[in-house]
Amino acid sequence: MKILSTKIVTPIQKELLSGFSVVEKAMISISFGEGFKVDERISHAVFTSANAVRSVFEKNKNKAESFQKVYCVGLKTKSLLESFGVDVQEVANNALELAAILVAKQIQDIHFYCGNLRNNDLPNVMAENGVLVTEYIVYKTELCVHTFNESFDAILFFSPSGVTSYVNGKNNCNAKAICIGVTTATEALDAFEEVYIADETTVASVIEKLKEIK
Repeated sequence: MKILSTKIVTPIQKELLSGFSVVEKAMISISFGEGFKVDERISHAVFTSANAVRSVFEKNKNKAESFQKVYCVGLKTKSLLESFGVDVQEVANNALELAAILVAKQIQDIHFYCGNLRNNDLPNVMAENGVLVTEYIVYKTELCVHTFNESFDAILFFSPSGVTSYVNGKNNCNAKAICIGVTTATEALDAFEEVYIADETTVASVIEKLKEIK
């Protein structure tokens, strides 16, 4: 079974893929700006990606003490936040689920840390419910469009941007698309007939779903 991973996997993740013929190709690139400082104590902060966490805490050296309550999407994002000493109040599987949680808590305003290609789901739901969103673009995603001269049985996608990049290369979409989350799967449904969602928002869970449906 021939697999395309749209990101370069770690050695441990590659071991999980033993038995498959795997091609790895990063379909997006991430860049982090510098000089982003949090100058006030933030009551309600939202992170929907691990890259936003890396930018705020690792690259720009902001402190956990600057954030009173933090909400996030994905177990990877939660784990990374905790590694910087952040106490995560709520974790959701996707942006829509997190938006519902925030609305239910009757939060009046949030500070949203995200990338330039962030999904509109969370801001839209917040606006519909009268929640003020202060948005910070803390990293930049660029598509690395690549055209493959070969076909794959399954493709592993880890972000909506990765799906867009693959499709923009006018590549074959007859493969099974295995996606890290609902938002990524929604993007894939526009081009792929067979779309599967990992049980958890982790690379390991994507690989487990691959093994389950092969």
